[in-house]
Amino acid sequence: MSEKSAPTPAQGPSPIGEISQEPSSFEAFLDANQKRLVIVGILAIIGLVAYVIYNGLQEIGTKKAAAAVAEARTVPEFEAASKEYEGKNAGGSALILKSQLQWRDQQQQEAIKTLEEFVASYPEHPARGSAMTSLGSYQQQLGNLEEAKKAFTDASSGGDSTSSLALLSLGDIASQEGETEKAREFYNTIITDYGTSHPQVKTLAEQRLKIVGVQAPALAAPKPAEPIPTPAEPIPTPGGPAAISNPVLVPDAPKPAETTEPAETTEPAENTEPAETTEPAETTEPAETTEPAETTEPAETTEPA
Repeated sequence: MSEKSAPTPAQGPSPIGEISQEPSSFEAFLDANQKRLVIVGILAIIGLVAYVIYNGLQEIGTKKAAAAVAEARTVPEFEAASKEYEGKNAGGSALILKSQLQWRDQQQQEAIKTLEEFVASYPEHPARGSAMTSLGSYQQQLGNLEEAKKAFTDASSGGDSTSSLALLSLGDIASQEGETEKAREFYNTIITDYGTSHPQVKTLAEQRLKIVGVQAPALAAPKPAEPIPTPAEPIPTPGGPAAISNPVLVPDAPKPAETTEPAETTEPAENTEPAETTEPAETTEPAETTEPAETTEPAETTEPA
């Protein structure tokens, strides 16, 4: 038998796992790019600080612009604020307030032009929906229903606080034009989409639904005035005198009562002095009573001879 040779180290069993003592690829990347990473971090910090400063300055400028608009009271002041802060929200707000003053001062066409300028210049302004609703209301009051419907339709699609009011106005215009089904559709949309968020407008829409399409009662035509009777003409009888008919008497119109002049007021009589009182007459003593006369005796009768 041949003897087995001992295994050499090259032929020995290999270990299951080995722990590498070399630096990892991430550590190697950090070592190679450490300076660059530090520079990038510094630049990021500088950019963040600049952003905070910029936002702070914007906030300060916004507050200043808002204060300038809030201090305006007249149309020229709002006009000046809108030009000073043109392109900013404060400038757009100044235009809206300017249009309100113009409408109040009976400058209807100028107010409409101001709102149209705002809509064209500030499409992203937070108050755009409110401005479109106001524009539609102005056109509706002037009788421009087609222009009013365009403005209300634009405002109703914004989904803001004025959308329900724009839908309500569209329903009113449709009802005014006799389109009852279209009016009901607008009112029902308010109840469905804005019933929870806009309860007051929902109540108005429910009230409109109860009366939409209801015809107002027709007024009875006044009766024609009765003709005034005239005296009838006599009908002649053949071979005889003409018949005399009794004329119909027409009552005379009542004459207006004559106005009498007020009686003259007499001055009160002057007080007369009281009459002097007369002393009572003296009482006379009663007359003395006379004694009765004496009675004479009857004469003696003579005897017959």
